[in-house]
Amino acid sequence: MAARTTHPTRVVICGGGVAAAETLLALRALGPINAEVHLVAPNRQFVYQPLAVAACFDLAEPHLFELAKIAGEQRAKLHVDSLASVEVEDRRVRLASGSVLAYDFLVVAIGAQRRDWLEGALHFTGVADVAAFRMLLDRFESGSDQRLCFVSPAEVSWTLPLYELALLTASHLADLGVIGVELTIATPELEPLAVFGPAASRMLHNLLADRGIALKVGAHAQRIEHGRLHFDPPATLEVDQVVTLAQLEGPAVPGLPSDAAGFLNVDEHSRVVGLEDVYAAGDGTTSPVRQGGIATQQADAAAEAIAAQMGAVVTPSPLRPTLRGVLLTGIAPTYLRARIAATGDSFEVAANPLWWPPSKIAGRYLATYLASHDPLTHDETLKDRPRSARNPARIQESHDEARQLALTFAEHDAAGGHFKSALEWLEVIERLDGVLPPGYLHKRADWQRNARE
Repeated sequence: MAARTTHPTRVVICGGGVAAAETLLALRALGPINAEVHLVAPNRQFVYQPLAVAACFDLAEPHLFELAKIAGEQRAKLHVDSLASVEVEDRRVRLASGSVLAYDFLVVAIGAQRRDWLEGALHFTGVADVAAFRMLLDRFESGSDQRLCFVSPAEVSWTLPLYELALLTASHLADLGVIGVELTIATPELEPLAVFGPAASRMLHNLLADRGIALKVGAHAQRIEHGRLHFDPPATLEVDQVVTLAQLEGPAVPGLPSDAAGFLNVDEHSRVVGLEDVYAAGDGTTSPVRQGGIATQQADAAAEAIAAQMGAVVTPSPLRPTLRGVLLTGIAPTYLRARIAATGDSFEVAANPLWWPPSKIAGRYLATYLASHDPLTHDETLKDRPRSARNPARIQESHDEARQLALTFAEHDAAGGHFKSALEWLEVIERLDGVLPPGYLHKRADWQRNARE
């Protein structure tokens, strides 16, 4: 359907996270369309949350991107505000400040509400909890505590960060020579990372066993009392500290239909069911897996549907989710991919990157944009790659050789005063591993200071 009027069509995107940023990038990349785009976000910075886990161990820095810069590059007007309600009949949104914005198309990408559920546990939600986790870790480094359990809440399908925290904790303590710490993962899942299929579960079983991490599956944590963690089915585990993920609650946007938990139900084009020209993407929807990569795919589906209605030469593709995950293990990353299709599911586990750029959030446009910090064209998008037919051990060996070579060149260049070149070698390592080796975050900061002098 062509645009309704000759004046620019107004698209309002609400949200300041992954799905909102992907929607904006996709709309501008899909072709020349006569659109006036407004981005409504309560935050001034887009926070790249997946690296928060690595930041706990000084393996990465939280990546922050200015939303004003992103909006400016994509010719959008940024409103630092939040969505209060939607008036569907009048096609307008009311913001928390009291302002009102009319829309022709609306994309709601405001995420879900995170709720603490296990009293006495550290609820790890991302960058905001890095300092708290480091303080907890100090207790195990000093020997004050010795029993740490990582607990997955019920009804949370994206548990990968919890496994990363456990694996990186084990590696960190081993590197420091700390012994005697008992690490356990307790999850309601019947198999670890079951969303990625049996091969991923077997791989993770082996990894956890190698690191001395105990695993309790089918375990629903209930409460912590007097140093004991209680489960259903009835069982207890002695603990000094417990780390868990937050539970998610839907945004329950006034004016929009939602399920009993407040989540928005969308169709295969991310259109809110029962409404015209209102779309939703991200954790605030009823998607069975709430994960950044899936959020970007929902955003792409919405952007294509909107762009097509505005006259862009694009055929909207229905959402066929592909789940991509990078598991940080403390040695080298493992790449996981699961395709969910009507013809049957497929699962892959690989030592080599299964997409490029190999970012934690595998967004079609967002991954490339954040890697380059430049405006995109339609062809500059994330690309899937095949699993290597080479032996995984040989891939690992080549990976280790490449990392060591890059580290050698980085150190050599820094010793010679060529700090810009040394920093470029560290970027190569980040591409290889997703994070820097222990100690190199501080070295990079020193080299950056020297490069500016």
